[in-house]
Amino acid sequence: MFNYLGDKQLGFLRTKFYYNQLDNGRNVCQNASFYNLAKNELNKNDGLQDVSDKILKALCYVHEKSFTETSVNDICDFLYFWLGNILLDKMKNNHVFHDVIRNLFDILINDKKKICTAPTYYINVKSFKDIKLFFDYSQDYDSYIGQLHAHNPPCNNNYKEYLQKYVDTYNKFQRECQDKRPYYSYCDVFDEYFAKKKAKYLSNWTCKLEHNEPKEIEESDDSEATEEQLPKTYRMEERTANFRGGFEGGREQNAEHTGSSNFLQEQDTFVNNSDSDNSNGTPPSIISKSVTGAVSVAGALVPSYLLYNVISIMFNKYNAL
Repeated sequence: MFNYLGDKQLGFLRTKFYYNQLDNGRNVCQNASFYNLAKNELNKNDGLQDVSDKILKALCYVHEKSFTETSVNDICDFLYFWLGNILLDKMKNNHVFHDVIRNLFDILINDKKKICTAPTYYINVKSFKDIKLFFDYSQDYDSYIGQLHAHNPPCNNNYKEYLQKYVDTYNKFQRECQDKRPYYSYCDVFDEYFAKKKAKYLSNWTCKLEHNEPKEIEESDDSEATEEQLPKTYRMEERTANFRGGFEGGREQNAEHTGSSNFLQEQDTFVNNSDSDNSNGTPPSIISKSVTGAVSVAGALVPSYLLYNVISIMFNKYNAL
């Protein structure tokens, strides 16, 4: 059951990768110009003292990435929602959480310029976590296109709950925005994030809960996926809805990726580029063992086990002559 969706596949989602990177952060920025200013900004807000170090490490992670990445827009978008989630939960006066984020973004600079830009529109306390789910679901869309290409695949409880929350939230706000658009500004944000994504997938994706996760076939040590070895899920020039207005470049969001053959071909391209793409801790993509074991025959991808069976049959027929 190679397509079982468990914790490993859940960890390949774009949101899981980036939020995990921010949770861990970096602890090498004590001498950077932004560090003490950011520390003072956090400490003057009641409730943030116990998460100050965690936030400073996340800011440090983004600061360090800004020296190695040509664009950190993706990371900044994740940082915005990661910060907002913490501030809303921890701040005594969380109605000013957006001001704190904007101040931290203004403080976060490298040797050249300001690294991140906060949204130009205001998100209130009540709407923030719903809009975060819009953002997260839109970011994981391409990963789900690959992982859920089979109908109702088996999954564990963690995977199912994560997916179901997305689908339920999407369906709720899709109905609200159709019925009550004039009164709800978050509908514009909803449309922005999902404009180029297929509603029939977003509203219906599901997986079949199976508690007994099958054991994976043991392979050699060098086949184990690591952060450095895993290729990107998104190419850097491909953007979803962003805070600086509109959509940036790139192709339509996987509009044609509805079949497993398209998915396999794209993943094969990613595998070939993995050595050069992942030295900087870029996000993982979905790689099944059947893909990594695939070879090209007459321009088509053929899994290695199937090719082996074909060769064996031909060999046996030859011996029978």
